[in-house]
Amino acid sequence: MRYFYILILLGSCQLNNSLINKHVDIKIYSYQDSNVIKATAMPELKPESKLQPFAIRFDYLLINISEIHQPSKFEKRNKIWSLYPDTIKLKRKYLKEFIHDNKLSSYFTKTYNAIEQNQSSKKVDYSTEELMEVASKFFYCDKVFPDTTIEAHVCVGLNGVKEAQWTKDYTLLEAFCYEAIFHDLDKDSSQIWESFGDIKSQSESYFQKDMQSLESYLENVKNEVFKRMKTDSLLKNNFLDYYDKNQSNLAFKIVN
Repeated sequence: MRYFYILILLGSCQLNNSLINKHVDIKIYSYQDSNVIKATAMPELKPESKLQPFAIRFDYLLINISEIHQPSKFEKRNKIWSLYPDTIKLKRKYLKEFIHDNKLSSYFTKTYNAIEQNQSSKKVDYSTEELMEVASKFFYCDKVFPDTTIEAHVCVGLNGVKEAQWTKDYTLLEAFCYEAIFHDLDKDSSQIWESFGDIKSQSESYFQKDMQSLESYLENVKNEVFKRMKTDSLLKNNFLDYYDKNQSNLAFKIVN
């Protein structure tokens, strides 16, 4: 009985001491489906969290890296969301999925430590070429309209990162690239978005001439955009400038 009590106590301490438990909350979004009120939920940093200036970085980890947000966990997510309107139980059960996710916790802690401790020595090195390789994969083309123009966007979940077959772990770099892109996109006038649009339009025009099928056309444009964004000087300079301003709060270094 005493052993059982100790296990419960240890579990409780683990939850209370978790960085995720301390800084993350669950936000519920309700909607109507066939006259029935249902809900979805998403993790987000608490408004009072001191990590708020880096919210985009942590959003990437919480949504893209967490096990519960993988496609294979669709049914499990829906089961938890179906607890609505018991919002207390829904939030508690959903938050536990993030707290007990060892992979997510590891990246969350590394990212937190770099911010909190302003580490001068980093354990991970990435090259400028690797930076641009990862960055390019966020500029994603995914749909062809009837007039053969292509829908494209920058998204936390739907992007070329999931298609890339990298052997090296770029998770920390991915989160940084996502943050750097949206730091520019949030401006009134985004140079990165304009450059992305120009490259996409030029790629469309080039591949429209010898289009064999919509599928191959989309694939060709998508890969061309990846290739050209990887070598885009405007994107490179923007990213290196953003890195220079934030290198003290990052858990990696950009070298050469």
